[in-house]
Amino acid sequence: MWGAIVLGIIMFMLLVIIHEIGHFIAAKKSGVKVEEFGIGIPPKVMTLRKDKSGTKYTLNLIPLWGFVRLKGEDPENPETFRAKDSFIKAKLWKKIIILLAGISMNAIAAWLIFTTIFTLGTKPIQIVPDNMVKGNIQSFLTPTKYFLYKQWLITGDIEKDVVIEDIYADWLTDHAGIQSGDTILLINDIKVNTQNIEKTLKDHIGTTFDFTYRHGWQIITKSVTCPQDNCILGIMYISSINPANIKEIKFPLMTAMKYGVKEVRAQTKMTFWFLGTFGKSLITLKRTNIQESLNKMTWPAGAVKIWEMILSAGGRKVYLGFAGMISLALAIFNILPIPALDGGRLLGVFIQRIGRLKEEKYFNIEWYINLAFFILLMGLGIYILLQDLVRMWGINIPFIG
Repeated sequence: MWGAIVLGIIMFMLLVIIHEIGHFIAAKKSGVKVEEFGIGIPPKVMTLRKDKSGTKYTLNLIPLWGFVRLKGEDPENPETFRAKDSFIKAKLWKKIIILLAGISMNAIAAWLIFTTIFTLGTKPIQIVPDNMVKGNIQSFLTPTKYFLYKQWLITGDIEKDVVIEDIYADWLTDHAGIQSGDTILLINDIKVNTQNIEKTLKDHIGTTFDFTYRHGWQIITKSVTCPQDNCILGIMYISSINPANIKEIKFPLMTAMKYGVKEVRAQTKMTFWFLGTFGKSLITLKRTNIQESLNKMTWPAGAVKIWEMILSAGGRKVYLGFAGMISLALAIFNILPIPALDGGRLLGVFIQRIGRLKEEKYFNIEWYINLAFFILLMGLGIYILLQDLVRMWGINIPFIG
C-alpha cells in the first residue's frame, strides 16, 4: 500500500514539475530571468543547486505543487521591475508564451500518455453513464456503454431488463415511489433496457416525461422531470456488463496518435462540464448545492488513493492513463481566468495592456489580488484534502466528513 501511495505522490509531483518546466523553458528562451524553480510549497527545506544564470533550484516542505519565480515578481524589490530581463518589461507576446507554456506542457504530456497506452493496449478506467453529460462524448478511457457498443468493444448480451439495485436520490422516491427491486419498463412510449436507458434519459434532459415501472405485480406510471444539467435520476441498476467482456483498446501508432487527440478533446469536454455544474452550484449560494459539489471534488490525496486502487488491481496501463487525465486536469484548471492561476495572470496582462495602465503600479495591485486568491485556493485545497482523507482513507478528522 505505502509503495502505491509514494508512487502516486511522485507521479503527481512529476506532472506539476512538467507544468513548471514549461514556464521555465519559455521564460529562458524569452530572455526573462528565472530566479527560482521550486518543487513543493514553501517553507523552503533546502537549495538543491544554483546554475550559472543565477536560478536557484529549491526543495520545499509541502509536496503538493511547485512554482517558477521570475525576475520582477517581488513587490518588495521594485528595482527589478525596470530590468530588461524582468517579466514585467517583456513584450506582450513573450508574456503570453510564458504563461501558456505550463498549460501546453501538461496538455502535450496528456496526449503523449494517451498515445502510449493506446499503442500498448489498455482497458477503460471507468464506464460512465451515457446521460451524464450533454452532447456526444467519445472517450475510450471513460467511455459510456453506448460508445463501447458502437466501437464493437463489448462482447456478450447487454440488452437486459433495468432492475433497480439502489436509489440515492430522495426526490425520485418521493415523486415516483420507485424502490429497490423495481423494474423500469418505459420512458414515455420507449421500451428501455440496460443498453438504451441512459441514452434515452439523455434525450429527455430538462423535460417532463412518463416513467413506467413494475413494482411486484403492479405496473405504475408517474410523471417525472429530469434536471437541466443531466438526467441520471439518482438510481443504480444491475449492469449486464462484465469487465471481462470489454475488449482491449489497442491501435497502431498513427491511429493511436489520432485517438490520443480525441481523448484529450473528450476529457476536456467532461472537465469543463464538471466545472460548469460546480459553478452553477456556487451561484445558487445554497449550502446543500455547494456541499454536494465540494463532495464531488478531489485533491492530490484523492488522486493518490485512486492511483493506489488502480495499481493494486494490477492495471499499470490504466494507472498511466489516469496520470494523463490528471495532467490534462492541471492544464484546464490553470487556464481558468482566476487570479493566482495562469489564466488569471494572462487576463491581467491583457487588462494592463488594453487599459494602458502603468506596469509597475498595476503589478503591485495584481500581486496582492493574486496573493489573496492563492490563500483562498489553498484554503479550499486544504478542505478538500481533509475531506479526501476522511472519505477515502478513513482518517477521523473533527468537523470534516
